[in-house]
Amino acid sequence: MNKRDKEEVEIYHRINKLRLKAGLPVRGPNGIIDPKKIKKAQIRIDSKEDEYTDEVKDVLEKLTQSWKAFQDAGASEAKNWIDKIYNYSNNIKDLTSMYKHDLMTHFGLSLREFCEDIDIDREEHHVIVQAHIDVMWITYEQQLRSDSSEKAEELKEVVAIAIEKYS
Repeated sequence: MNKRDKEEVEIYHRINKLRLKAGLPVRGPNGIIDPKKIKKAQIRIDSKEDEYTDEVKDVLEKLTQSWKAFQDAGASEAKNWIDKIYNYSNNIKDLTSMYKHDLMTHFGLSLREFCEDIDIDREEHHVIVQAHIDVMWITYEQQLRSDSSEKAEELKEVVAIAIEKYS
C-alpha cells in the first residue's frame, strides 16, 4: 500500500444550480419537473406563436439564399453551403414542430435528411433540393398546417416523385 491509498477521500456535494433552474429538487427523485414551471414555459412558448410566421419566413429566405449561393459556388465551397442548408432545414423542422405545423415539419425533416446523402455533383440531386424548397414556400404562402389534407398529400407526392425519379 502506498501513502495515497491510506488517505481518506473527501466528497463534496455541490448544489446543482441547473437542476434548481429547471425546477428539480436538489436531491431526491430524478426527472421530476415542477408542473407549475412546465405550465409557465408552455404559456411563454404559446405567446411567441404570433412571431412564428415572420420567423419561418426569415429562415426560408436564408435557406433559399443558401441554395442559390450553393449553385453559384465552386466545388470548394459547396460543402459549406450544404451544411447551411442542412441547418436551416433543421431550424424549420424544429420551429414548425413547436407550433404543430406538421406539413412544414415534414418537409424540413425530409430536406435535412436528404442533405446527409446529397451528391453535390449530381444535377438530379439539385432537382430534389429545389423541389423541397418550392413545396416549403407553397406550404408557407398557403398557410398549410396539417400533413394529412388533400393539398398536403399533393405536395408530399411532388417531393416523393422527385426523390424517386432523381435519386
